[in-house]
Amino acid sequence: MKSRDVDVAWTRACDGLGLPRVATLSADEASVLLKYMVAEVAAAPDCPARNCATHRARLSLRQLVADGLGALDGALSPQTRRRVERALREDLLYCERIIDLAVSDLISEPMAPEVCIAMEAHAELPEDGSRWTHGIVFHAAPLITHEIYPLTADALVHDSRESGPFFRVVGVRGDWLVEGLAQRVLYYDGNSDRFIETSLTEPIRLDSIQFLALGERQMERHRCWAASQSCQQLNPWSASSAADDKHGLCLRWAAAGLEIPQGLLLQPGNRADAHAFLAAADEIVIKPNTGTEGDRVMYFRQADAADQLDMQLTSCWEWGPVRVEQRRDGVGWCDPDTGCVHSLALRLHVAHDGNRFIAESGYAQTGIDADHPASRGAGGRLMPLASVLQTLTCRAYGRHIPFSADDFARLREVVELAAGAHEPLGLSGIDVVLDTDGTGAVSPVLLELNPRPAGLAHARFLPGAGEGRCEAGVSLYMWDGIARAQSRDSSPDPSPDPSPDPSLAPITHPDAMEA
Repeated sequence: MKSRDVDVAWTRACDGLGLPRVATLSADEASVLLKYMVAEVAAAPDCPARNCATHRARLSLRQLVADGLGALDGALSPQTRRRVERALREDLLYCERIIDLAVSDLISEPMAPEVCIAMEAHAELPEDGSRWTHGIVFHAAPLITHEIYPLTADALVHDSRESGPFFRVVGVRGDWLVEGLAQRVLYYDGNSDRFIETSLTEPIRLDSIQFLALGERQMERHRCWAASQSCQQLNPWSASSAADDKHGLCLRWAAAGLEIPQGLLLQPGNRADAHAFLAAADEIVIKPNTGTEGDRVMYFRQADAADQLDMQLTSCWEWGPVRVEQRRDGVGWCDPDTGCVHSLALRLHVAHDGNRFIAESGYAQTGIDADHPASRGAGGRLMPLASVLQTLTCRAYGRHIPFSADDFARLREVVELAAGAHEPLGLSGIDVVLDTDGTGAVSPVLLELNPRPAGLAHARFLPGAGEGRCEAGVSLYMWDGIARAQSRDSSPDPSPDPSPDPSLAPITHPDAMEA
């Protein structure tokens, strides 16, 4: 263990926790120090397994445990160091979570407060006045705070408007749920501005849940975990699985009169229809019908070799049927710094407030160039909508495409109609591309609806939503939807207790009373 690695990790841990530099850290804060220690070692040029962040982090932690933590004297008191060493030897979950935290540092910039892992189980969560516990059920752990943090911030803003607090937001990995109760949680502590992860000696009941970041086997996990929960679900399995079927969703959108790319569903082995479709179109898109995050999505032109198309079909068919569709993103983004044109897709978050669908926030996704999908999974990047809508370009002719306030209003209307044409979801991420006829007119074209939207930390409120400043945030109306659903479900008992316990009263506020 190099002294430089220790110094850098110690400094980053203190900065991240808001402590004076060279402060002695507590046992719970040690997870932040270990995160940066593992990340520093894993990022070194001589670390093996350069192409896999998780493998690098695991090897680095293993070496750290083998060497002992003697070099951390000063950062940790002797007693704390011994407790941490024991946890690293005996607690597999603690080690696993340290690896997750290190991976988050290796693959992303920090977009949420630090995570402190409690060494001892808590008897209960600290009292904060909330009366409703909303659980974010996840599996893919490294960047989960990037999803939980913006939702927690939105809940706090919502509650401040409604004389709360009403909602407590907790993250719960799926295997932390036992018989419907959360035995371990991850929650934001506003007093210390950090996340606390702890086991609970008294597991807690969740009043509502939302499935996010479920990993590669997301549909299987979603179905399994949703079946075991009896509480309110913002993205229940039935509605989510229907949205995961891209082709079926497009058919429903088309039946509702919404614009989609022309396409067809190919069962494994049906190469002839794929080649015929390409022969009749200038450009096409090949994608797994139930894929996510742009995985295995590829563009093809008529000039591309037939064997390339066959290879991509074979790759996608590993996931089941394939959707092939016309490429309709006629409008791209021109980088003002380089003049290069990139493919462009817009992600709009639509919430259901219990009465209607409302487009509240979003971000833009750009490709590495104009010939690759606009997806982070395909090497692209996420950007604020305002950063791209002023420099839109027609891909075919290279002309600037203006995007007016009326165009933005039409975009919001389209995604709200798209959400309404599907089974209700508390929050969905709808992907849209922009097309043009070459004369400057812009048409939104619907691609997909994600019932488990990711990248929430990149979202900013649309004009007029949130606080009206296009600030960072995802949804305020989603929380109204939860409150309204709870209010509707809590119908009065025919023989009510004349002296009900006020702590069990339903969440009510002016909007909820309208329902």
